Amino acid sequence: MFTALKRCVVLLLALVVLLGCPAVEPTPTPVVDPTRTPQPTFTPVPTETPLPTMTPSPVATATPTATPLTPTPEPTATPDPNLSPLTGMRVDDPERLERRVLAVRVGNDPNIRPQEGLGLADIVYEEIMEGYSVTRFTALYLDRDVERIRPIRSARLVNLHIAPQYDAALVHTGASDQIRWFISQADFVDLDEFFHPQPYSILPGYDWRGRIYTSVERLYDYLERRDLAQPGRIEGYTFDETPPIGLPAISVRIPYPHSVEWVYDLESGLYTRTIGGRPHTEALTGEVIGAANVIVVYAEHRRTNIVEDSLGNTAIDIVLEGEGPAQFFRDGVLVEATWMPMGENGLIQYVDVDGNLIPLRPGRTWIQIVPPDYLVTFSP
Repeated sequence: MFTALKRCVVLLLALVVLLGCPAVEPTPTPVVDPTRTPQPTFTPVPTETPLPTMTPSPVATATPTATPLTPTPEPTATPDPNLSPLTGMRVDDPERLERRVLAVRVGNDPNIRPQEGLGLADIVYEEIMEGYSVTRFTALYLDRDVERIRPIRSARLVNLHIAPQYDAALVHTGASDQIRWFISQADFVDLDEFFHPQPYSILPGYDWRGRIYTSVERLYDYLERRDLAQPGRIEGYTFDETPPIGLPAISVRIPYPHSVEWVYDLESGLYTRTIGGRPHTEALTGEVIGAANVIVVYAEHRRTNIVEDSLGNTAIDIVLEGEGPAQFFRDGVLVEATWMPMGENGLIQYVDVDGNLIPLRPGRTWIQIVPPDYLVTFSP
């Protein structure tokens, strides 16, 4: 009897244990929908780490800051039909201001200086080239007939941002295959010398870097013959001769590989340019290049996989979308600014810390595009 009782107790305890323990649920297996496949993405310009930069010893520095701003609209008077939208200078024939802007790529290799026609452009953009050994220019022309522009060189990605701002015709001697394809898909006139050889000629005595040239008159004649002129005045800048309030800035040094410096001349009211420690002259006149406005634009520089030369150096994607910091030099003073395009493919304008448009001094303008960490120095 005791044994039977013991068995009953054991069975009862086992029943209690089973009733008191929760059942263990099996781990669910994820269900994968075999019909959902990630869509491929196309990135025309793959990015990597920012390019290395060069920084000189500072003289006096101003740290650029980017503050999101919305420019304050100002009432504007009816524009004077005789004032150039690029320079604010009066012209004798206002019909010249109805022409299409020419955006000409000009080389800057040391062995081809001084360039011809560069110092006579209305606006000049300068940017660093792949390999970080030299810069190149995009020179804009509108109302002046410059007899020779030399040397004409190839295009880069930055021209996809510059040419549309002015509805310009891009003048260049080719480009790498991928950049040439990007240009072919863009909405501006492309006068690649490879496809449009008529306006270009070769000047003996120079190698391939310095021998191709053209002229403003030949380019406009060609545009007319090809029905590409499309006359119409572009939207331009605001100009004012009144000096702004800012920090004294008599000299400005930009640490490009060849070291550019602008020095303010009180008598002329212009900044004069030196390059590599020597005056940068205009070959057609023999005069030192001068500018009424020097604008330093800080923009992101991205690496790409577009090979540009036999050394394997790859193109730089300079980002001129959105907004960023800028330094505006005119009349011997510096105004801290923000650059921002006025709409898609719109003209890049410059606003002060209060969001007001900064007017240009009438005259020529040089726009120096540099990476965000470049140390541009100035002294009073």
